[in-house]
Amino acid sequence: MSRRPLRGSGPVLAVLLLGGVWSAQAGEPIQIDPNHAGHKKAGLDCLTCHEPIFDMTELGQPGVFPKEKKCLECHKKEKEAGKCEMCHLTAKPGTYVKKPPYLIMNHAKHLEKDDKCDVCHQVLPVRGQLEKPVPPMKTCLGCHPHDQQFSGGQCYACHLDLTRFPLRPTTAFSHQGNFTRLHPPIARSTSAACDTCHQQAFCADCHAARTRPMKVEEILPDRPDRNFIHWGDFLTRHSIEARGNQAACQKCHPVSFCNDCHKKQRLTPDSSNPLNPHPGGWLTPGSPSFHGSAARNDIVSCAACHDQGAASNCVSCHRVGGPGGDPHPPGWTGKHPPSEINRNSMCLSCHL
Repeated sequence: MSRRPLRGSGPVLAVLLLGGVWSAQAGEPIQIDPNHAGHKKAGLDCLTCHEPIFDMTELGQPGVFPKEKKCLECHKKEKEAGKCEMCHLTAKPGTYVKKPPYLIMNHAKHLEKDDKCDVCHQVLPVRGQLEKPVPPMKTCLGCHPHDQQFSGGQCYACHLDLTRFPLRPTTAFSHQGNFTRLHPPIARSTSAACDTCHQQAFCADCHAARTRPMKVEEILPDRPDRNFIHWGDFLTRHSIEARGNQAACQKCHPVSFCNDCHKKQRLTPDSSNPLNPHPGGWLTPGSPSFHGSAARNDIVSCAACHDQGAASNCVSCHRVGGPGGDPHPPGWTGKHPPSEINRNSMCLSCHL
């Protein structure tokens, strides 16, 4: 392919041609950020720094961004003078921050058709901006309307991954007004077409809550705030995992979530005709399952059901004169004089 200088008002705009590859990832600062407006004002064109773009057939190919030696062809004196801040925003500059390409784009073919970069790239990058400007879709549709493909949702001719973009209303594509009712056989026969725009969690949001349920093992969303993130047999074994790592459960589930379900299963004190959820020997001192030992080891688990403040059955049973007797270990009174009772509201729950 012949090398030729770019004509028109497209100086340095080819830096954008990787569809935002140079923009920083989330939370990652830009390290190399030259002054494109200054280069344009100096009369430089894109080819001065980005000559390899003429042969780029895919986004993300190496070589489109200039190496330091290319910059030093003009800025050697600035480097020798220590003026690194002209391009580098950190004392220890790294390489270009890259993002994966999401478009199928052949710049070589486009430049054969018209070598003016500003036909597509109409906005120069601004120094310090994390996200560099890329051509909006309407710019592409100016030459490539693709009405039939667009209306039919056939987007993979240009897009590698659509799940990163917000969804338009279904009426913007091939879905009719009654598509919600008619979509099951279509989804079963051509699920790949659905996957073009919809992630699995999109289906789960509707099917798990309102309409015909999906099998739990089919719903594996990528966010912990979704419904049914557990495998199908989780209800039968969740008590084991809850006892082993209760904090993990509480990341998503408040205590009220557990109580609502346990009440329906007659496992809470306030349920009608409650069942006893505790093992044998729970009330027998000296038993391996004695509740006193369990309470000292993990009082939070007890409080999940028995946290009624001064009205808790713990207090009614273990208060002074109660049938449960003194809950304190031997030697307690020697370390805690009676005068401490009035200074501690917890003591006053039993010692009135």
